[in-house]
Amino acid sequence: MMIQNTINNINNNLVKLSKLQAQASSQKKIEVPSDDPVAAVKSLKLTSYLANIQQYQENAEAANSWMGYSDSALSQIGDILATIREETVEAANGTLTDDDLEKISTEIMEMKNSIIEVANTSYAGRSIFAGYQTDDTPFAEVSTTIGDQVTYNGKYLSLGGVAAVSVSDSDLISFYTDNMDKISGQAELSSAAFEEFTAASPELDFTVTLDGVSKTFSLVDGTDYDIDAMVDTLQSQLDAEFPSSGEQPDSLIKVSQDEGKIVLTVQDGSSIAINSGTLDVGYLAFADGQNSSTGDTQNIKYRVGSDSCVAVNVEGSDIVGEGTDSLFNTLAKLELALSGETQYKSVSYDATAGVTVETYDLDLSSLLDDLDEDINRVLSVRADLGARTSYIEKTQNRLEGNELTYTDILSQNDEVDLAEVSINLSSAQAGYQAALAAGAKVIQNSLLDYLT
Repeated sequence: MMIQNTINNINNNLVKLSKLQAQASSQKKIEVPSDDPVAAVKSLKLTSYLANIQQYQENAEAANSWMGYSDSALSQIGDILATIREETVEAANGTLTDDDLEKISTEIMEMKNSIIEVANTSYAGRSIFAGYQTDDTPFAEVSTTIGDQVTYNGKYLSLGGVAAVSVSDSDLISFYTDNMDKISGQAELSSAAFEEFTAASPELDFTVTLDGVSKTFSLVDGTDYDIDAMVDTLQSQLDAEFPSSGEQPDSLIKVSQDEGKIVLTVQDGSSIAINSGTLDVGYLAFADGQNSSTGDTQNIKYRVGSDSCVAVNVEGSDIVGEGTDSLFNTLAKLELALSGETQYKSVSYDATAGVTVETYDLDLSSLLDDLDEDINRVLSVRADLGARTSYIEKTQNRLEGNELTYTDILSQNDEVDLAEVSINLSSAQAGYQAALAAGAKVIQNSLLDYLT
């Protein structure tokens, strides 16, 4: 019994010594959860908190960088507009020759190109003013039958446009009616990628709602629909249920396809929605309850806290405006006025009169008011962006403080006091040596002692 107790005591001292040696080398209190279950659980929670904080810090840093690029681009656009205004004031004083006005017009058109170039700025390979379409270049100037027009994400910022009086009314009306589904900011639904679908009874009915009016639609039982057949079927049914009251537009809702997606574009109206009935519209690649309002604002959000996200982007259409208020309409008027034109044409639409052409007078001095509105729009967008940037910077400071706090708590929970461990280790080594010495005296007999 005495020998067994001695061996047990030696082993216990060895275990204690081994544990202290492991703590001294790793500087950690816990090698396995059984060392201290409560501290081990606390360590896991603190480590998880720290990992989240560090991810939020990375997100906040990325958000700050994105918004920094955006603010720089907005600053450049603002500076260009200020220069254009100065040139316009000079041109409006009435003392310049035609050659001088032509030079100013050329300079302003070059600055227009600069605005488009800056508005196409990208950060980390993503266009910062393109909404969700960050892989594409958002702004482009395209040649049309009524003159050059600027598009945003493939849609006309001002379909009615500003056209020279030399452009015929018929050309203007034809261009407008042919492109009524390509107006920036109009209500639209876009599906996910559509694959072939075979209609099967009784799951056939679904609803489409236009400006609060809902209609039921159905697919033919047993019919195989590829995307072309689906587009044609939807177009014919939508035209029947939502008939146009006049010749323009020919369809209140235009159905098209874009890279395998079904697109429903409202040509006359302000909102559209699609809902499942007996047919789950998921088979058509739409989401049940999908509506145009959910896609109006294309905010790209970064999570910077457990319950806080921040929109990092600015949509290009908010910077330059849409419709008659578009910045590029102002520049088009400037170009015409500087070339000696005193009038311009524009197209408008309403449900009663249809598509009509109006002629307006041009005056350089009055265009200063339009430029001021464009400048103020940029300043307003920049102020909103500045408020979000300030929030991010405060969030970064808070996250930095939280990281220091949790790191300190985790250190106190996990890490050993080296001075204390060193003392305990020396004591354990001495104790182990003493146990070995005592054991040597107790266990003196060997097998040889009994072979006499």
